[in-house]
Amino acid sequence: MDRLHWYIDGNIARAKTQVGGTYKLDRDYKPVRVNMSCRIAGTGTTPTIVDILDDGVSIFNTMPALTPYQTDKSWTTIPEDALRQDSIITLDIVGVSDQDTCRDLTVELEVI
Repeated sequence: MDRLHWYIDGNIARAKTQVGGTYKLDRDYKPVRVNMSCRIAGTGTTPTIVDILDDGVSIFNTMPALTPYQTDKSWTTIPEDALRQDSIITLDIVGVSDQDTCRDLTVELEVI
């Protein structure tokens, strides 16, 4: 199993596009799991939400999120669409905690 890995240092205080780098796929892959973790959890009522995009299109029906006070979570509810060779895979932060924000966010996409 391979992993695409993004790390965003510091406070995750606002929505951002193409954070933590991009990947160009060397072959076709199938996404199987997303692991999301942070060193310090956000607080409030709003989750920290991420989106992973394949050539600018989300790979999710429902985007992964860390709810307030949560430091790690994994998702396996990813559509089984293939990620094609030469696709550009990026990470967006689309939602942030509404009080104290999470810090030092890591997102991994496991693929086979």
